[in-house]
Amino acid sequence: MKKVIVKNLLGIQTHGAEMVDPEAWIAECVASNVWGLPERWVPAQEGIDPADILESEMREVQPATDEEPAEMQECVKLRAEYSVEIEDISYEHALAECIAKRKAEYPSPEDLMDAFFDGGEEALEELRQQRLAVKAAHPKPVKE
Repeated sequence: MKKVIVKNLLGIQTHGAEMVDPEAWIAECVASNVWGLPERWVPAQEGIDPADILESEMREVQPATDEEPAEMQECVKLRAEYSVEIEDISYEHALAECIAKRKAEYPSPEDLMDAFFDGGEEALEELRQQRLAVKAAHPKPVKE
């Protein structure tokens, strides 16, 4: 399971999702400019924040007609208006599932109170054994 976090240029989370394979979803959102403009080449011009420029190079510009010669123009590569972070949350997801299964099978709090007040040590030991059996049936996942 993966967690996707999308942040704007200020570092504020604007979008997020949890899914098994987020690559197709990310590609679709980038292609549709859902989060803003991706990295892109544009002609150099005044007013562009130098912090937004990743690279600069001379590029050939196609003329309006085939009869005109091609020109070289300075272009800059601008950073994306967002960042995408992908975090593997498989362990956390598996742990939450394990805990939910254990809780469903553990003796109830009422059983514990009855054993504590009315059943004595034998009843408490029986509940301990039940809990150990549940733990053995649903072991915690191993963190990789």
